[in-house]
Amino acid sequence: MILLYAFSNPWGTNISRRTFSDLQKQINNFQNIRYQTIFGHPRTFFQKYIPNDSYDLIIGLGDGGDRLQKISIETIATNRYGHQPIYEFSPFKLELSLPTLDLVDSSNFQISEFMGTYNCNFMAYSIQNHINQHKLSTQQLFFRLPKRATSALLAFQLANLLTANQIIK
Repeated sequence: MILLYAFSNPWGTNISRRTFSDLQKQINNFQNIRYQTIFGHPRTFFQKYIPNDSYDLIIGLGDGGDRLQKISIETIATNRYGHQPIYEFSPFKLELSLPTLDLVDSSNFQISEFMGTYNCNFMAYSIQNHINQHKLSTQQLFFRLPKRATSALLAFQLANLLTANQIIK
């Protein structure tokens, strides 16, 4: 089972929410994908969908910064939410348990080790901390998306990456 989630603003107009909708249309013929949108604080979403379910892969979509030109494949999450730790006495950095990505088009994607200290980072860190603590085989991918790109193009690029690497079959 795959969980695919995206952050949404109250109007559903942010790039991750729009790309999420377009990506659903492109990969809707694949089985075993659960689609969820995050409204509000990510802690509520995490508590509802992560600890009580079993996933082979968790894929997150979030908005990138204003200068982001390519889709960022995030590799590290930090134990920060704003200026506070997410979990006391947990490691400062966690490497995300990425699936193997042999085929990555560097004209559309970049590898990143800093996803900020807000909602995207909160979710990725919380998920990875849960995976590590419970010794799960779950893998996760987190993509930060350029705000100024078109959602249909981003969805197309993501679908190509996921199918080319046989993440979704």
